[in-house]
Amino acid sequence: MDDLLRAPSRICEGTERHIGRFAGAIANPNVTAPGGRWRLKEWSYLSLNTETHFVAFAVVQLGYAANLFCYVVDRRSRAMWQTEALAPFGWGLQFAPSSVHGTTVWTRGENRLEIAAIARGWRATLALKLDGKWLRGSAEIEQGEGLALVFPLAPKRLAYTHKDAGMLAELHMKFDDQPLPRQGLATLDWTRSAALRTTRWNWASCATRLKDGRRLGLNLSAHVYDDAAGASTENALWLDGQLQPLGGVTFALPASPASEVWHVQGPEVELAFSPLGARRQNLNLGIIRSRFVQPFGHFAGTIRLPSGETLVVPASFGVVEDHLAVW
Repeated sequence: MDDLLRAPSRICEGTERHIGRFAGAIANPNVTAPGGRWRLKEWSYLSLNTETHFVAFAVVQLGYAANLFCYVVDRRSRAMWQTEALAPFGWGLQFAPSSVHGTTVWTRGENRLEIAAIARGWRATLALKLDGKWLRGSAEIEQGEGLALVFPLAPKRLAYTHKDAGMLAELHMKFDDQPLPRQGLATLDWTRSAALRTTRWNWASCATRLKDGRRLGLNLSAHVYDDAAGASTENALWLDGQLQPLGGVTFALPASPASEVWHVQGPEVELAFSPLGARRQNLNLGIIRSRFVQPFGHFAGTIRLPSGETLVVPASFGVVEDHLAVW
């Protein structure tokens, strides 16, 4: 697959719009939405995968409401602890101007989440109570070569997303007063979108190490950023931080997505995902509705690189998602 151009500094410059996928990140993702900022959808998601625990957290700005979620999975016992909060009109949320500049902050009482762009990545600082247990501390994440996608959803609607996976992370965190491992691997999903009223997507994400020690990050999706051939333009993998775009995939969802095997397949990808548990949401605020299941578990299979090398993916912890949003 051809090398990608470097990301521009802005999306819209006068009447010109930079459409396509790029290497890096766009410093000023100046996406606007018909109807004003209340129609923009934004989120900042990070996950941290360690030998013993998986931690995922996000803030989501939906315009008329904002959402925070965080969950921790003990990979040995499969136990999950979580928290979720809603804020009308985004009260308590300050959203950064871009993924690589500024700070996103959520505060409510003693609970606080902060994601700050730093010189070569991000620092996440958390004090969140999950099912009665406190998650406290920080993580520093080393930025890799991101994938920046600007996608036309409709003639006057653009979406921007910055993805990165398999990034090095150093944790200084305690959960229920017990230290988490210092070393981990991270994924990022930062999105600003003039989203269509009804949006559906499937998604797969993981950050792991191959048997030879190389870091592998993976981002796969279907339905939301598909080109004319039906292939998602945000599909990519990262090897030791180096971006390699991938082609389209299809998701074969089982009848019981939280407990039965998923299959993710394409010309380059042959993966099976075995769930160990799942996070769910069924949100209905009238004008805003969201229904999803996000199982966590293990990927296994193969990925063929453009160079001809075939990567054998061992039992690698990650997540998949089936999401329907009306917003």
